Amino acid sequence: MTLFYYISASHELPTGSFGLKKTVMTINDYVTNVNPAAKDHLNMQILLEKYPKGDKLMEVYDTEEDAAGLYISGPITRQPSHLFRHPYVYQVNPEGGSFEINDELKHSHPILYQTSKKCLVELFEYIRSNMEVGEDLELYCCWAHGQERFLDAPKKELDLVIELATFQLGNEFVWKERQYINVRK
Repeated sequence: MTLFYYISASHELPTGSFGLKKTVMTINDYVTNVNPAAKDHLNMQILLEKYPKGDKLMEVYDTEEDAAGLYISGPITRQPSHLFRHPYVYQVNPEGGSFEINDELKHSHPILYQTSKKCLVELFEYIRSNMEVGEDLELYCCWAHGQERFLDAPKKELDLVIELATFQLGNEFVWKERQYINVRK
């Protein structure tokens, strides 16, 4: 089973990747100018065999944090009317991190903490930039059970309202399973 995250809005939202800091270059440029030792790695050898001219474009990230961000897909066509008030429902995926940060993670896995914090920062930046004042969005997280992923009702005790005007991420945040979050601007 997989934990899925959703965002619901009253209007269409942009989809794709957000927050990634990448450089696009050819395979040849990468192995010549950036990382000559990569020629000795099996994955690069496979790429060079597949693209012998080395003109295939690839994405390069300087750090793991640069590779972290969001991926938004949708809108999904089968959505439960009982869960979301808004008609446009999108799947939200953290790329290179998660939607959970805390002090324990900061000390035990500092890189995962940084990439997860970036995923959360990008999530709230995405929300801010795609909302008008007076509008709200809905967030929900649940485990997938095939087409029945929305059968379990939200845990009311986890309901959360976030006012963007006063919200600050801080060092601890977790988007919990079966948590309904209303975000207002």
